[in-house]
Amino acid sequence: MSEEHYGNNIGMRLGKYTMANNSADISLPDSGEFRKLSSIKKRKLSIEDLSAYYATQRQYDFQSGKEIKGIKFRKRIYPFFSMVLKIDQKMAKENIVILNDLSINTKKPKVFASTHCGGNDIQRVFQAIKTQAYLMLGDPGILYRDVIYQGLRLNGVIPLDNDNMPDRKIAYQRSVELLRKGGNLLIFPEGAWNATPNLPVMKIFTGAVRMAMEAGAEIVPMAVEQYEKTIFINIGKNYTVPKDSPKTPAELTYELRDSLASLKWEIWEQQPLVKRKDLPPNALQQFQQTILGRCNYESGMNLESLNRERFHDKNITEPEEAFSYRNRLVPCMENAFLMRG
Repeated sequence: MSEEHYGNNIGMRLGKYTMANNSADISLPDSGEFRKLSSIKKRKLSIEDLSAYYATQRQYDFQSGKEIKGIKFRKRIYPFFSMVLKIDQKMAKENIVILNDLSINTKKPKVFASTHCGGNDIQRVFQAIKTQAYLMLGDPGILYRDVIYQGLRLNGVIPLDNDNMPDRKIAYQRSVELLRKGGNLLIFPEGAWNATPNLPVMKIFTGAVRMAMEAGAEIVPMAVEQYEKTIFINIGKNYTVPKDSPKTPAELTYELRDSLASLKWEIWEQQPLVKRKDLPPNALQQFQQTILGRCNYESGMNLESLNRERFHDKNITEPEEAFSYRNRLVPCMENAFLMRG
């Protein structure tokens, strides 16, 4: 099979790749079919095909037993990465306020679990933790062609396609491997920017807790908020979750979310009070547009994509789902009462 033919059929071929539910082993139709593309040919791919290509490569590398390398090297060059972040901060004309930093410097690997507010929060959180850490990055998309992604690769990044279940499982296994080898991980367990009207912290994925338990790593809870050009960061105390904990990952994840919400609340307490009557009628829309406006890349980020990427509890019915029947109704006298409100 030619490289051109492979590049044009990436999306179709990805659908054939499967992973057993209880195993980290990847099953490819024919591992010998994978061919790396040159930089020139990758540039000719659409973003969708490029994303599929990299996801396929990650599956192939994982099945082939390729391990994470360069952890110690990335720790050595961290001062250079830190300098680049400071330059980026000055160019963005942003200020960082560390409200609290209760974390303790231990020799254990750490999972930095932070809330997510969009914009440059990733860069500023990196500056706040003051140590090298790989970033778990969902749906890089257009970033694959941006110089920023090359910087992330140099620092350390674990990318994944959120809608690709095998890719998500590989990212989890890579994260555990990283932690076991002494590396640190920065993760945003909400999975998306928080543009909800009433949740300090959205429901979070259990991955952060599970990988910390499996690898014997510490969890460092963090909250971040942005007001105009000032980013407030509140860092909690790191803690270890024992493998033999009597609590389930779901219970431990609930406790992590509660900790994140408390840290977020402490940031809110530093802001001036606003009376409800002084809020504009479109306050929610303004808030959401402010968050979306922080997106500096042509990624097509919108409220629909944010809602799709965040964690959805199967035991909770969303208002949109509960009232979706309205779109299927044919208005008449008998069902007019359902249209009220």
